[in-house]
Amino acid sequence: MAHIQCIDELVREYLLFRGFNSTVKAFDSDLKADKDKGFRVDKIIEQIVHFINVSDLNGLKEYWQHLDSLVFSKLEIHVQPAVRKLEYSLYKLYLVTASQSTGGVKNEKVAEFLSKMLTELQGQNEWRDWFMLPYIQKPEENPTFSLYYTRAWQDSVLVSLHNLLATVFQCMPQPTLTSYESDAALVKRLQDELASIKIKAQQQSTDKYPSSGHQSRLTQHSERLTGPVPLVDDFCAIPSEQLESGIREAKGLRGLLRQMGGSPVMGRRAARSQSQN
Repeated sequence: MAHIQCIDELVREYLLFRGFNSTVKAFDSDLKADKDKGFRVDKIIEQIVHFINVSDLNGLKEYWQHLDSLVFSKLEIHVQPAVRKLEYSLYKLYLVTASQSTGGVKNEKVAEFLSKMLTELQGQNEWRDWFMLPYIQKPEENPTFSLYYTRAWQDSVLVSLHNLLATVFQCMPQPTLTSYESDAALVKRLQDELASIKIKAQQQSTDKYPSSGHQSRLTQHSERLTGPVPLVDDFCAIPSEQLESGIREAKGLRGLLRQMGGSPVMGRRAARSQSQN
C-alpha cells in the first residue's frame, strides 16, 4: 500500500486548493500521530523494534492493541492463534532484549514485565519457565532459553510479522480513492495491448500482400472506419427530409428517361444493335 502516501499528498493539495487551511492543519497533525505509518510495513516494524529496544512495555502493548483492533481482529478465526503466537514471540523478544541490557536496568525491566503480565501469562504452560529468567545468570547458555538468544530466531520473528502485515494490508478492503491509480494503470495497459495488436495485424496484412495497391487502399479505408466516429453516424447525420427528396428526384428522373425512350446508355446500345443487323 505504498500509494497511500501519494493519496495523502493529493488530499492535502485539494484541501489547500479549496482554502481549508484549518482542515490542513488538523490533517497534518493527524499524519504526524499516525500509528499506521501510512500502512508501510517497514515503518511499523521499526516502531515495534524501537519499543523493544528501549524496554517500553506500555508502548509495545498499546501499539499491538491498536494493530489488533485495526487489522488482526478482522481476520478469520482460524488465523487468530497464529496472530497470538506472534504476539507472544514479540514479548519473548522483549524479555531477551531486556535481559541483555547493561547496568541495573537488566533485571529491573525483566521483573517489571513479569509483574505486569502475570495475570495474562501465569496460566499458560509455555510461559512457566520464563518466570525463572531473572534468576538465571547466563540464560543464553541455558537449554531452555538458548534458542531465543540466537540471531536466527530473533530475525524469524520480525520476518513473520513483516509477512503477516504485508499480506493483511494487501487484502484489506480499500476506499474508492485509493484504487484510482491501479484503475488508471489497468486502462493504460489495456490501451497499450490494443495498440500492439493493431500494429501486429497491420504488419501481417502487409507481409501477406506486399505489392498490392488495392490492399494498401483497403488498409487506409479500414483505418478511416476505425476512427473515433463510427461509419453509421455519417449516414445518420443525413436529414430524413433530404433523403426522401433525393428518392423522389430519382423516381422522377427514371420516369423522364422512359418518356424519352430510355436512358442514353440504353439508347446507344440499341442503335449499335440495329446497325449491326
